[in-house]
Amino acid sequence: MSFPTRDTLAIFGTYLRFQSLGKTLAERHPELAHRIEVTETAPLYLKVDLDGKRGVVLALVRFPYTIMWGLTGPDLASDNSVWPLDTSDEALSDAVHSLVNAQLTGTPARSPWRWHESEHSDLTELADLLDAQGVAVRRVAAGNPYSLHGPAYAPELVSPSHPAPHVDATVDGHEVRISLKPRLGWMVDLWCPEGDLWTRIDLNGSLGRPLSPVPGVPGAALSVDDLAELIGDGPRVWEIEDVGHIEDEGADGLGYQDLFLTVLGQLGTFGFTDVYEGDAENPLRSEHFHIAMHRPEKDLSAPALKALNGEAAAAGDDVPKRLIVITRSGLSKPAAAFADQAKAFVFQLDERTGRLTGLHARAREVLLPRDKPDRQ
Repeated sequence: MSFPTRDTLAIFGTYLRFQSLGKTLAERHPELAHRIEVTETAPLYLKVDLDGKRGVVLALVRFPYTIMWGLTGPDLASDNSVWPLDTSDEALSDAVHSLVNAQLTGTPARSPWRWHESEHSDLTELADLLDAQGVAVRRVAAGNPYSLHGPAYAPELVSPSHPAPHVDATVDGHEVRISLKPRLGWMVDLWCPEGDLWTRIDLNGSLGRPLSPVPGVPGAALSVDDLAELIGDGPRVWEIEDVGHIEDEGADGLGYQDLFLTVLGQLGTFGFTDVYEGDAENPLRSEHFHIAMHRPEKDLSAPALKALNGEAAAAGDDVPKRLIVITRSGLSKPAAAFADQAKAFVFQLDERTGRLTGLHARAREVLLPRDKPDRQ
């Protein structure tokens, strides 16, 4: 008696998954039931026939290091999309239906599917509003953070490199990224091709509001409609933060004064609006934050961070100050958890270049993007 091989079982399991997808698609969109085809031999895929010759195809696609669901239309000009393997049958079937309906009617896919998302969100609403203003929305990354770039005949997978949900768009020739950070709210970053780097748009200043000492604008304090109008108005109404430029200074690194000026410039670009130059004892000062410099070699521990947070609370005259730590060491996991809980910001400093790196979730949210727009 022989038993099926592992490969045979895997193929059979994949076949059953495609059968399940076909059934779900027919149940959710019965008008397509007579168009659905599922292959019974390799290569396995689900196809929805359009006109007897062309079709929309859902298949498993292998990329370097991963396998994704790939959805493609009848030609290279189709709006192809990729979906994680754990995407539900319901979401995949609705994505297929959206692309089929767009092909049959000759109209754009409906939101959120036109943005390769399976659910409506603030980001898809923002993309809809920007598109209605004539802004070119290039990418929405929310529930589905994956996308394709490169030529249609040889697309490459873009893995999620930006931690927060965001919209990438082109406004009057300027590339912007509008992010909704889980802890800090809305941020808008602007690509500066002349410096080959990103900087940040001051949302409060652009909207004529009082400046906030903390980066970001909470979602509850800024409606999607108002944000879309501001982005659509373009650079003429944006207040743009000065760029905190970073140079590679080689093995000797930056001098003491240049180091702190570089750090000060970055904090200002991030959106810490009341950090200013101090004196030799306290080179960085703020009315809202207590800024501590931490220089030991070992990682900053939770007890040490709690002690610094206590110093910050005591430093305020009328209300406790919040804590910013600039350290050349790392941060322990318990300390990182406490930093997020205490709404503190802990940055690691590269003393050679002056570059700041966020050491926990809240601090990472204030950093500028690192990838270039043309990689999307």
